[in-house]
Amino acid sequence: MTTSQDQNSRIETRLDLEETIFIEIIASDSSSAGSVLMCNSLDLSANGLQVIVDEEISMGSILRLCIDFKDADPIFLVGEVKWKRPDEESGAYRIGFLLFEAEDTDIQRWKELVARLLGSKP
Repeated sequence: MTTSQDQNSRIETRLDLEETIFIEIIASDSSSAGSVLMCNSLDLSANGLQVIVDEEISMGSILRLCIDFKDADPIFLVGEVKWKRPDEESGAYRIGFLLFEAEDTDIQRWKELVARLLGSKP
């Protein structure tokens, strides 16, 4: 468990977890229009997550996300791209999502899972 500060100076307890994330890309957002990008999380919190992706995603994009945990059912969320930056080592992009309290998502289950994971960390 780490406490980190993102580009927007928001301080929040984060978990360094690498989980598989699927991002649904809308038709006008990238060269992969109308497709799903598979990527990995770098860290996550109750209200956001950081991922690393091969393609750039526009700032302000609001996208549907699916987090495929190894030991739990998939969680479906909606998030906004709040910041992005190139990853110097891999040539990919690091992207920070702010998660929304949206209907027809698993945001409550997500927050409960993150709280449980934070409580189990030494």
